Amino acid sequence: MPSFIEKRRRRYYAVLDIPKALQPTFKRRRFVRSLQTESLTVAERNAMPLIYEWKKLIEAARGGANQDSLIWKINEVRLHADELKRSGETDESIAELHEDLALTLGSDFDEHGNVIYDDELFEATQVVHRDQIYLVEHIDDYLSSLDLQPKTIDARRKSLVEFSQKFRFITDVKPRSVKHWLNVEIAEGEKKAHSTVSRIATDCNQYWEYLQLHHNVDATSPFIKALPKRKTRKSKAAIKAKRKAFRVDDYQKLYQAASERGDDTLADLIKLAAHTGCRIEELCSLKLVNVQEDRIVITDAKTEAGWRDIPIHEDINQTVRKLVNTAAGEYLISGLSFNKYGDRSNAIGKRFGRLKTRLGFGSDYVFHSFRRAFSTQLENAGIERTTVARLMGHELGDETFGGYSDGLIFDRLKQAVSQIQY
Repeated sequence: MPSFIEKRRRRYYAVLDIPKALQPTFKRRRFVRSLQTESLTVAERNAMPLIYEWKKLIEAARGGANQDSLIWKINEVRLHADELKRSGETDESIAELHEDLALTLGSDFDEHGNVIYDDELFEATQVVHRDQIYLVEHIDDYLSSLDLQPKTIDARRKSLVEFSQKFRFITDVKPRSVKHWLNVEIAEGEKKAHSTVSRIATDCNQYWEYLQLHHNVDATSPFIKALPKRKTRKSKAAIKAKRKAFRVDDYQKLYQAASERGDDTLADLIKLAAHTGCRIEELCSLKLVNVQEDRIVITDAKTEAGWRDIPIHEDINQTVRKLVNTAAGEYLISGLSFNKYGDRSNAIGKRFGRLKTRLGFGSDYVFHSFRRAFSTQLENAGIERTTVARLMGHELGDETFGGYSDGLIFDRLKQAVSQIQY
């Protein structure tokens, strides 16, 4: 018999012990509820929702002052409603009872004798009984349904928390209000870039679609066409701020500076990036098993097209062999640590940022500028677009080559890479 079920006489009960530290909060040692059945199979099925709700209450109590108090009350109302329903009460009678209780038991008096109502308790009854949706309540369930990288999940959570702080309930969300929030408060007031505002709108729109599918929201998404079309003509400031490619003398300056400072790992990383066109994390997470005699094999890339073989340029062959022979572990580049998202490039990326800033490079130059440099050299060498795309892991955007071709002969890729010169 499961630990959360007990048999008393002939009937089964759901039980869950409350952590000792939280027992004063609940004023009891454990949760207990009759499951109204003598069948163990039925008891196990009926107990699961109760155990789930009880555990949510315990987690809420652990959160203390940081826990959303309305979610706490919503859970309490749901548990009480479930208990009344099991005793034979109808949904409508339970709703009326809870609303009456919210206006009586949930009230208090101020110093002048005026009645003060517990608005949160009444709001909780509206969420439980009147199909009101408290927007922050479903964020965790929505995010847990997504198959995305942790970093992307965190960014999306940030957008949705901001959304739910601006609009508490689904009925607060109106197209005009959403437009004002995105275009005036965020874009103008917080001076966010169009791309940032667009990402927030997209995040919120996808959450809205989740609510439509799982929580019976039938209103059209207010995020559709909430933003004006992006200007096709870039401003002078936007053109000036565009990320730039490193030139040959830039590479030599950066590589020499890293070497002179004794940062051999960063110097090696710069050399590899300039001659392969790889992203920084692709190189930092490159395992020895994916380094072959004449190529490196990129797997687990951002897209399917990113899974590719890159010939080892003759100018980095010695560096690659040195790294292979001195590797302390399973990765080509040793000595890097993971951040909370499982990336190995975070710390060394910051080291590069400090180095390039000391050398006078502005914000329009980043580590990704080596990837731009790689692409620029291939373009100026007259290498075909499809060859460059395959080397860099870009989608071909073409049904003939992208959908049916099995890729270029490796010698063609090797000939292209040989055009890179520093």
